[in-house]
Amino acid sequence: MNSVDRERIKWKFGGYCAYCGKALEDNFHIDHVEPIYRGYLPKQYQNDTDENKFPSCPRCNRWKGVLSVEKFRAEIEAQILRLIRDSAGFRLASDFKLISLTNNKVVFHFEKKAGVS
Repeated sequence: MNSVDRERIKWKFGGYCAYCGKALEDNFHIDHVEPIYRGYLPKQYQNDTDENKFPSCPRCNRWKGVLSVEKFRAEIEAQILRLIRDSAGFRLASDFKLISLTNNKVVFHFEKKAGVS
């Protein structure tokens, strides 16, 4: 992908990650919203369009991988249960009211920009 196309995709959501909303740095990734499988998985090149490309921070793109948007949302929501189950430090901080759990739903930055909530 050339630098002009890369910049155009970077600014789709104002220079922010389409998922978490953090400002993008030079090392930002371009994610296929509907995954394009590579390697040993079937290739779906018909999804390799600008409409299917979102700017993403490296962290979000690595976590999302080949997940759909809804599966990525579920993966993020599952983190709280994992922290409660696996992290004594998290439970300690929670017990001392340093952090608090909410019932917030995961709403991606691109959804906020589109007025979805």
